[in-house]
Amino acid sequence: MRIGILTLPLHENYGGILQSVALYRLLSSQGHDVILLDQKTENKQVLWKKLIKEILLKIPFHNYKNLKTNKTRLERIKFHRPFIEKEILKISKSLYNKKDLEGFVQKEKLNAVIVGSDQVWRKSYTNSKYYKNYFLDFVDGSKIKKIAYAASFGTDHWEGKGDEEDISKLLKDFTAVYTRESSGIQICRDDFKYTNAKHALDPTMLISKEIYIDDIISKYDTSRASKGGLVSYVLDEAEEKKEMISFIKNSVNIKEIHHLKGFNARNITYTIPEWLSSFVYADFVVTDSFHGMIYSIVFQKNFIVIGNNSRGLDRFISLLSLLNLEDRLVFCVQDIKDKTLDKIDYNRVNQLVDEQKNISFDYLIQSLNNNRTTEVNI
Repeated sequence: MRIGILTLPLHENYGGILQSVALYRLLSSQGHDVILLDQKTENKQVLWKKLIKEILLKIPFHNYKNLKTNKTRLERIKFHRPFIEKEILKISKSLYNKKDLEGFVQKEKLNAVIVGSDQVWRKSYTNSKYYKNYFLDFVDGSKIKKIAYAASFGTDHWEGKGDEEDISKLLKDFTAVYTRESSGIQICRDDFKYTNAKHALDPTMLISKEIYIDDIISKYDTSRASKGGLVSYVLDEAEEKKEMISFIKNSVNIKEIHHLKGFNARNITYTIPEWLSSFVYADFVVTDSFHGMIYSIVFQKNFIVIGNNSRGLDRFISLLSLLNLEDRLVFCVQDIKDKTLDKIDYNRVNQLVDEQKNISFDYLIQSLNNNRTTEVNI
């Protein structure tokens, strides 16, 4: 089949990029012709606006409308682009709106469009003008399969208001809907009257650790990656989080701390293979990131997750509950003092992961071709 993938724009988010790579690799391994739909949430800029922006960027001692801050962010985005283009071989031209998306799908004669994974259904994370694109409003479900795979609302409630009827109509046109959190099933049912949603794992968990190590990381220079010690990946810095990391370091008797993002005094931007490699060699991981938690599990590391309410707590709870790892979630130093930091029994965890992995893979393949697949061979 010819399949298009629509997800949030691939910027500087490690997890967002890797979930796209994982889904692309998974579908390609089944013989499908896959292309990533490169939707842009920003508007096209006319020439005179681009010229004005370039002039403002050259004027010292100002940051008008965060232009210089945004330029730094754009540089980080470009930094990850070579990896994206090497791992995702087919990427569309830039698509800015419903008309662009609709035209591309028709021109390329796609048989299916998959939206997911990541927080594609979190309204505050998408351009409010085009968020219905992520409910595939540009696809005719009578001619093309519409599938949501591990789509996430991010929180345990729908952030929109007054648009439930429109989204309900769009969901009824889907071939299949799989949400990344169990609460997503309830949102579909309660807010949109859609009762056929099922739970599925994030695609990053459908790829084995051996594939990550032997077929992805090994292709790149990862000499800057940390080699052991306590690895922290913190998205939102806070003094209490720093205290928690220090407390864990002393509790598990580890000498070195390697900060991949928050508290990173050297301000290093790691490549995605370097970032992954740091998890592979870590002796212990502390993170407030959903995908930081996932890769701790994929690479079978002892870890602690710091609850991150602002970025959506339910996705942490949903996965940890599924794997009986709720005790790895903390919110303050006292929570850690009340817990033991014993090694995780990954024989038990891996059995649960494998069960969910095969169920999720089976869901996806059935929705594409109605064939039952009982084993994941990637």
